[in-house]
Amino acid sequence: MIAASNISLTKNGRAILNSVNVDVQPGSFTAMAGPNGAGKSSFLKIISNETQGYRGSVLLNGKAINNYTAIALAKVRAVLPQNTHLQFPFSVQQVVEMGRQYSGRSKNINGTLLEEVMDLTGTHNLRERNYLTLSGGEQQRVQLARVLAQVWEEQDFPRYILLDEPTSSLDIARQQLIFGLVKKACARNIGVLAIVHDLNQVSQFADQLYLLKDGHIAAKGSPREIFTKPIIEETFCCKVNVYNDPCTNCPYIVPENEFNISSSITVNS
Repeated sequence: MIAASNISLTKNGRAILNSVNVDVQPGSFTAMAGPNGAGKSSFLKIISNETQGYRGSVLLNGKAINNYTAIALAKVRAVLPQNTHLQFPFSVQQVVEMGRQYSGRSKNINGTLLEEVMDLTGTHNLRERNYLTLSGGEQQRVQLARVLAQVWEEQDFPRYILLDEPTSSLDIARQQLIFGLVKKACARNIGVLAIVHDLNQVSQFADQLYLLKDGHIAAKGSPREIFTKPIIEETFCCKVNVYNDPCTNCPYIVPENEFNISSSITVNS
């Protein structure tokens, strides 16, 4: 488990995070959402061990995260940041292979694993392409393949994937593909934490949802528990209505406006 306890962060005299407590369980998809500037990306950098100077503690499988060596940490957690910049014309396959650079495993095993993650992310047909010539959405899928390659191999210990807006450049079909793939990763004893903006898609996949506002946890629980009109309106300062989809039995949010809704769909209280 990743256990982040009493995480507080101040920058330039401004409180970015204030006593934030989050648990990421192996085998579970945890999502975090909130208004712009709520501190979500800052929190992800802390539990990725990419930011220092915070107060509180982060335990990764029971061990303080700052006690891991770089190689040991790479075997346990993989990170997909919001933006990834490459300056050199690597091929797609070379970018995905970067996810295994820490590994001492045989090339044959790594090759099989790389084939699998590229097939899953729909990047296999791009393998010979120059990464710099790809569209933003294609690059995002390649980076996800790299991240999956890092922790996809079966192990006797839990691994974790940390994602910052992993579907921001993707069309709706690819978004469904990626969230479904992330959910599939959970079955491999992998815990996932994803920073997200599209709450309606997350409601179909997330086991646990944290809402962050002004640097503190405004709500936590399953999407069904959190997707209520008072909680969403208080967190996002936006008038909404919350409905149940009768086909998926998942809640979804519609900003309050003039619209027609089927009488067969019920409103959550």
